Amino acid sequence: MEGKKFLLIREIGMGLWNELHHVLAQLLVAEIVGRIPVVYWGKGSLYAPDENVNAFEEFFMPVSDLDIHALAQDKFLFYPERWNSGNFLTVPDFSRNEPAITTECLKNCEADVVVCDRYTDVDKIIPSIPKKHRLFGLNRRKVCHRLICEYIRLKKDLQDSIETFYAENMKGARFLAVHIRSSDKLTEVKHLHELNQRYPREIEKVLETNPGMRIFLMTDCIDILEEYRERYGSLLVYTDCRRVPKDGPGVHYQEYHDNRVKGFEIIRDSWLAAKCNYFIGNGYSNVSFGI
Repeated sequence: MEGKKFLLIREIGMGLWNELHHVLAQLLVAEIVGRIPVVYWGKGSLYAPDENVNAFEEFFMPVSDLDIHALAQDKFLFYPERWNSGNFLTVPDFSRNEPAITTECLKNCEADVVVCDRYTDVDKIIPSIPKKHRLFGLNRRKVCHRLICEYIRLKKDLQDSIETFYAENMKGARFLAVHIRSSDKLTEVKHLHELNQRYPREIEKVLETNPGMRIFLMTDCIDILEEYRERYGSLLVYTDCRRVPKDGPGVHYQEYHDNRVKGFEIIRDSWLAAKCNYFIGNGYSNVSFGI
């Protein structure tokens, strides 16, 4: 521990893929500035099953060998200054209006522990990648893909469950994965319903050139699922998960008896979609962007 510096990646209180993009961006920062990363999603996470539980590690393996509690040392200096060895696991104040910490700032930061609880898009970090770094010169998609492969490793029980669904419902066939958002996304994308009407035409283009191909549908909307069941019948495969009406609140804001289930539902669909041969999604969605 002596002489080492750390980057603590906290939750930002958003949907799962928004959280993951935050993690990926800060993992890249940690590599650039030479800090050991550790991820802790506490009570402020929408996916925390209980207090004092690291929700990130309910789904994923740790990103480093560091035990989060090893940071609870009075001798450590924290940055920003509002954090210290006694409060670094408390819920971040998401209402604080302050800028995210920049890579340039961290290069000269003397603090032992830097706490990152503000979102920075990976596009803003890529220009800071040094020429000798293995990710230098890659675009956003390739950078994120490399980081996911290296750091985002599923817990065994989740991976096994995904593989079981795939073996029982998808193995041996070619698939087009389709991700369609509805519900609260309408507040961000005013033309969402018009956008969703374009999907059947794009799907037909793929099906026409790929006879026998089936569809794996990801959607948070009950109405869209029913529409696609009627339209595509036995071609359609989908998981059993929580969905809401077309204009309802977002699934990630729903109350679950176990928030681990909430996280697993989107992880399962995302990892299954990534196994498919083709993908059609919504460019405004963090989920589609992640896949």
